[in-house]
Amino acid sequence: MGKNTNWLGKIEPGHSISEVAKEALRTRSSRMLEYLPLAANRWKEDVEYVHHLRTWSRRTQAALQLFASLLPLKRTTVVRKATQKLRKAGGEARDLDVFMKRIRKAKFVIGDDDKREVLAFLKGLRKAAQPNLVKTWEWAKSENLARKFEGVVLRTRWREVAEEESVEQMAPTLLEPLVVRFFHFSQMLGESPESLHQMRIEGKKARYAMELVESGFPASFREELYPAFEEVQSKLGVINDHHTAVEKILRWQNETSTKKFPAFLTQLVEHERVQFDEKAEAFRIWWTESRAQQLKEHFDQYLGGLGLSPTV
Repeated sequence: MGKNTNWLGKIEPGHSISEVAKEALRTRSSRMLEYLPLAANRWKEDVEYVHHLRTWSRRTQAALQLFASLLPLKRTTVVRKATQKLRKAGGEARDLDVFMKRIRKAKFVIGDDDKREVLAFLKGLRKAAQPNLVKTWEWAKSENLARKFEGVVLRTRWREVAEEESVEQMAPTLLEPLVVRFFHFSQMLGESPESLHQMRIEGKKARYAMELVESGFPASFREELYPAFEEVQSKLGVINDHHTAVEKILRWQNETSTKKFPAFLTQLVEHERVQFDEKAEAFRIWWTESRAQQLKEHFDQYLGGLGLSPTV
């Protein structure tokens, strides 16, 4: 297995948009399918296999969405549903891996006995979550997903009457709606509790799309704008971790008898809620109107003013 990279190494300025789409689908789907058997059968060697499976599933979904107008509809529907199934298969396992790592490297006070009890409980849940990954891997083999993705790639083409456009011509048009949605939810932080979560989701979609069309922009797009946007996403990800922890603990509690549920996890819920509130408020303070406007204008340098005026 080669080195993971977010970028489409074989794509350069001047390539047609259908060539970009083919390379995106080929690299993303193959990476996803490479990690599936590792996540299913060798997860004890490296828990990051499950993480990589979910990450490359998301990147595959991003490519399917971004280049939808170039793809064969029926075949794409099949692989889109399959990709979603693979991503969801590792969800519970990944959440438990992350949570156990947080317990081991706890930044909160936890006694040795409590730590052993909590880790033993979580390990039991983690073991129970693994069969779903194995079952999904066996299903993917029986469905020959690699061949189905190849079928989509082979049938990817420009479908308009006009002459096909290059990645430079199409990149702003493809990226702009995703960026606008991100900024739309960013402006609602003071109005809706859900806007922070939605801002993170839309930002992740935009970031994955940036990776797919960066060859259509100057080098500064990748070297300057992408890291600046990634910083925002990183902060939102930390906040989401606390929110997810609360939801997961409460669900585990509902699914477990009182005697078997570690008391420390019940106490941890309040800690995670406090951390979520504090970090969410810190982000709202950090995400000033001037910072948001600066990032908008940075995007606008590459998107040509497509919907990113100061009033967005």
